[in-house]
Amino acid sequence: MGDCDSSLGWFENMGGILGKKKGKKESVLGGGGPNKGAGPEGKKTDGMPIKITSPDGDTKNDGKNDSKDTGAVSAYAFWEKNGRGTMKKPKKLTKRQMHAAETIKATMKATLGGGDLRETVKLPSGEDKKEWIAVNTVHFYNAASMIYGTISEDCTDHKEDCKVMSAGKKHEYLWQDGVQYKKPTKMSAPEYIDKLLTWAGEQIADPLLFPVEPGAKFPHGFMKQVKVIYKRLFRVYGHIYHVHFDKIKSLGANAHLNTCFKHFVYFIKEFNLVKDQDLEPLQKLIDKFFNKKPSNPAK
Repeated sequence: MGDCDSSLGWFENMGGILGKKKGKKESVLGGGGPNKGAGPEGKKTDGMPIKITSPDGDTKNDGKNDSKDTGAVSAYAFWEKNGRGTMKKPKKLTKRQMHAAETIKATMKATLGGGDLRETVKLPSGEDKKEWIAVNTVHFYNAASMIYGTISEDCTDHKEDCKVMSAGKKHEYLWQDGVQYKKPTKMSAPEYIDKLLTWAGEQIADPLLFPVEPGAKFPHGFMKQVKVIYKRLFRVYGHIYHVHFDKIKSLGANAHLNTCFKHFVYFIKEFNLVKDQDLEPLQKLIDKFFNKKPSNPAK
């Protein structure tokens, strides 16, 4: 488990400059260029439709075996320490995002004293909504990348439950990016997640979508595209919980995973970034976060 006090340094460098080698300079956002792989706006941009493969989902690893969580700072520090070896290159914040990042850091620290994690996601007074969503998107991308990096060696083409990208028996995901994959394409979980994280990283690194220059406005389609990013990041969590939760537990990291996912869920719910139907693979766990009864109780 990560030590809370020593792990606060992670938030001093919020946005992904963790793991940076001494003496090595990195670009502000670690990449750039056109909105590669985003595809046209609309249904085709979304891609990756859900394929219903059976009437009953596998929920044995949906988190119900251990729904405890930890402080947010401790949780993210754990993934920084254990997931950096195989994760995608983390994304750094732009200068214009630093003010919002300071607010995130302050509210995260508040959870050390038992503060409500739901308070960390709310739009602070005086902050621009799109700027707030943008800076949190960088954070949640890095978190998903680190968490997957921790169990990536367990996610292989040879593992039966990873031969296709899925989140339980009911949900299989097909990849489509509008460029290299213009039609929904079936692939293994590790290949799918690699393409997903690469694609999401390119969106974040695109200054036309995530403005870098102070005063530059967000594009008209920003919210539409950012919702696709969050929906796809959710699928990483869905696969991990349904297929790799035993591995997470063997690392003693289930409480850390629950904390990070809870933070993610609170944020997407606060700003309506993912439709309820797309959250179905982990709905039981999400209901626990909000102290709700199961959406579809067993009869």
